[in-house]
Amino acid sequence: MHPFNGLFNLKTLNLERNRINITLMYKGLFIDLHSLTELSLKGNIQDKFKPTLILDDVFSELRSLETLKIDGPANVTFGKGFRGLTRLQKLDLSGITGYCSFQRISHDMFLNLPKLTYVDVSACVILDIEEGAFGKLRYLEHLDVSHNKQLGFASLPNITHNLNKTSIRVLRGNGINCLSGIGTKILKRHFENLKHTNISEIYFEKNRLEQLEPGALRLLPNTIDIISFGENKLTQGRYILDYFFLQNTRVLNISVQLRPPPYPESIFERCVEKTDVLRPNERNFVRRDTSKIGENKYKSLISEFILRNRWHWKFVLTFDLPKSYEVLYANMSRLYRTLPEFGINATGLREMYLQDNFFYSWNGPIHGVENIRIADLSNNYCSHISKSFLKYARGVVMLNMSINDIGRSLSKDADGEIFENTVSLEVLDLSYNNIVELSSRVFKNVQKLQTLNLQNNKLSSWRVEVDHMKNIQFINLKQNRLTELKKDTQISFTKLFQKTNLSIDLSGNQFLCSCDSVHFLEWITRYRNHFVHFDRYECSSTSSHKFNFSDAKNSFVLLKKNCESYLVTYIVSSVAVAFILSIIIGIVLVKNKWKIRYVVYKFKQRFKKYACHSTIPQAESPSYEYDIMISYSPKELSFVLTDVIPRLENEARFQLYVKDRDEPLGIPLGGAIMEAIQKSKRVVCLVTRSYLKSTWQDYELNMSRMEAIEDRENLNFVHLILFPDVYNGSISIQTLDLVRQECFSEYPEEECAFDDFWETLIAHIKELDRC
Repeated sequence: MHPFNGLFNLKTLNLERNRINITLMYKGLFIDLHSLTELSLKGNIQDKFKPTLILDDVFSELRSLETLKIDGPANVTFGKGFRGLTRLQKLDLSGITGYCSFQRISHDMFLNLPKLTYVDVSACVILDIEEGAFGKLRYLEHLDVSHNKQLGFASLPNITHNLNKTSIRVLRGNGINCLSGIGTKILKRHFENLKHTNISEIYFEKNRLEQLEPGALRLLPNTIDIISFGENKLTQGRYILDYFFLQNTRVLNISVQLRPPPYPESIFERCVEKTDVLRPNERNFVRRDTSKIGENKYKSLISEFILRNRWHWKFVLTFDLPKSYEVLYANMSRLYRTLPEFGINATGLREMYLQDNFFYSWNGPIHGVENIRIADLSNNYCSHISKSFLKYARGVVMLNMSINDIGRSLSKDADGEIFENTVSLEVLDLSYNNIVELSSRVFKNVQKLQTLNLQNNKLSSWRVEVDHMKNIQFINLKQNRLTELKKDTQISFTKLFQKTNLSIDLSGNQFLCSCDSVHFLEWITRYRNHFVHFDRYECSSTSSHKFNFSDAKNSFVLLKKNCESYLVTYIVSSVAVAFILSIIIGIVLVKNKWKIRYVVYKFKQRFKKYACHSTIPQAESPSYEYDIMISYSPKELSFVLTDVIPRLENEARFQLYVKDRDEPLGIPLGGAIMEAIQKSKRVVCLVTRSYLKSTWQDYELNMSRMEAIEDRENLNFVHLILFPDVYNGSISIQTLDLVRQECFSEYPEEECAFDDFWETLIAHIKELDRC
């Protein structure tokens, strides 16, 4: 049976997860696969209790094989038949992609595979690796022993033994400690075998790593390019100083610190990691190194660090990093503090990832970041950013400040000082920042911007100037509170539409669809191709009209038609209402004009008293300067002089106010009249036909009526003397009100009745005074 008969040119063969019993493979199975370079038999072991053998005489036929991916059974061996596979470079035994159950790697396990450059034994159940097991692979470049949780850092000396005799470039030891337990520590002896290698990448993630012995990192060779200690529980210690001496390191990853181990695996796992058992000579070595000699060594190291930075300390704290550093990963690293003014001396640094920490206030400025191109400060619970924080970020191209709370600081930046110096910025993410408003000049110097993300904020208006952004491609305003874009904003965006391929996302905003927003709806419909998810846009629940954005053209025609008819109706209705209101107001004003004039006068009078006394005057019992104010027409002056004054003042002893005699000088006539009314106990009006025709006498009569109604609350305050030419003719409305109240006397026509008239009037007035 030859299933691969004649497949001479086949390059890749994938037989993963096919329930193939590898032990039952027979010689001649692969005889025709002359050109096969990659073979995968992963996931074929179904029963771990049945012994599985890798028959080397079967695989010896694959002379061109370069990559072998196979399960690792408990008794895995690679016999002499593999010596003929001189091209085999990559061996994948990982339990991540297949099944792996062997517990030990002996020193001769890979003896018949000398040309291997890539060995992956991750996620097996390896408990022990004999010293130098990998040191015999002269061409080995990539070694992965990750996720063998019981190896522990104590196995590193055996794993790394004689690696200096290999071509090792990459060493992965992620998760070689148990999921739970107290923090682990990397000792100098763990890295001792690496100092003479050419290793460039080293990964020890997910190891509960808390500390490194001071000096351990300095044992790494100068060829080290990438160091990753992510997803551990690193705490500060003197080992941090060793970072500054890794002069050729390009990427440092200390991200995702103190992430809890997976639940419930960490609770129920049966895991006992190997611990260091030091021989007597090694114990002495440790004791010597931590003695006074070792202490002096590190004091010297600290002094060297301070000496290199002494000029910085006078002005601003500056951290020296190797010039080779290009990328710093410190996201989720439990960094909790403000970002004060400080400096970074790392001319090669290009990317900084500081997201998911607790940098709650960005004060700055940060010196030495001119060469940073990518900076991620998202999700840091920041509530304040100073206007000088980004002062030296001239080279930043991508800046992510999302998921913070800096909206208040941005709203106060009226002159665009925060982003004033970020002249190279191309991508800016300010989403999820509680931004209520932005000033028109907030991005005044950001001319190279291509993407602006303001999603999920609280913007209710858009005033930001964007005309200068000639490279802008996308503005994300999704999930804000915009109801429309004003006309000047429409003009600004229209100019950009004509010059760029600008796209705007306004989905999730509730637009006001009414006759007042016809111009906006017409504009957005015309340029609908520039708006992302335009068909999903919606009107607010308070909109007076419906508008279907998925059928925008027809909806706009219908809206415009309704609004035109509505406009005509509105204009006619407005004119009619205004006309009716003017008539009503006119009637009310005419009917109450004297009351209004009286109230205005009283208000002015009280205001003057308050201004003079600085306090509101207290109510006092009334005292009057005159008993009677005589109101008369100038044509009746002779009657006043010959009859009124002799009868009322000389005979009855009333103190009269006669305007031609007692009117004060320098006071406007209206004010003088009101002052006389208020100083008099009552007013007597000589009502003749000429009196009723006089404007000022009309004023005296009506203001006296208002005084009687509003202040004295007694119409007897005013008494009319009606002369024959009045009571024999027509009487005015104001006069009629007083007549109805019987506040009048009729002056007789016969001379014989004059004495009785005056006696009766005097008696009536005196009777009122007694009451």
